[in-house]
Amino acid sequence: MALVIEDGTPVPGANSYATVAQARDYASARGVTLSADDPTVEALLIEACDYLESLESRFKGSRTSPDSQDLAWPRTGVYLYGSKTMFAIDDIPALLIKAQCQLAMDAVDIDLLPTGSGKEVVKEKVDVIEVEYSKGQGSVALPELNAAMAILGPLLNGGGGMRLTTYRI
Repeated sequence: MALVIEDGTPVPGANSYATVAQARDYASARGVTLSADDPTVEALLIEACDYLESLESRFKGSRTSPDSQDLAWPRTGVYLYGSKTMFAIDDIPALLIKAQCQLAMDAVDIDLLPTGSGKEVVKEKVDVIEVEYSKGQGSVALPELNAAMAILGPLLNGGGGMRLTTYRI
C-alpha cells in the first residue's frame, strides 16, 4: 500500500504523517540505515502511524474535521510549550513527524502494538506433546518506546510523562 501523507488539509485516505525520505533522513542522522526498499519503509511508517493513532485520546486538542479526516491530526486547540498562541490548525507538528520516524526505526525490531491473550507458553514438551501456559492476568506487555514518547511529550495532555507498559484485555 502506498503512503498517503497527511499535510494538514486534511487528506482523504491519509495513512502517514512522514514521508519515506523523512524517515530515512531521521534514521541516517542517528546512524541507522533503513531498508533501501521503499515499500518496506512505507510499511514501517504505516505501523508507526497506527501506534500514533492509538494515542489519539491522549493528544491535546481535538480533530479539526472529525467527520472527514482519517488521522488524529490536524487538531485544533493545541498550545505548545505554554504558549498563548494556538498551534496552526492546518499544519502537522514537526514533533509528530519526528516521533513517527523514531517509531518506524523501532518497528524494525519490535511489534509496536502486540496482540495476544497474555498467556504465553512457559513450558513445552515435544514427546507426548505437553504445553503449559503462564497464568497470565489477560495482559499483554507493550514495548517501552521511551524515545518516541519523549518526542511526543509536548503534544500529549499532561506533558506525556506517563508510560504504559501493559494493558488489560
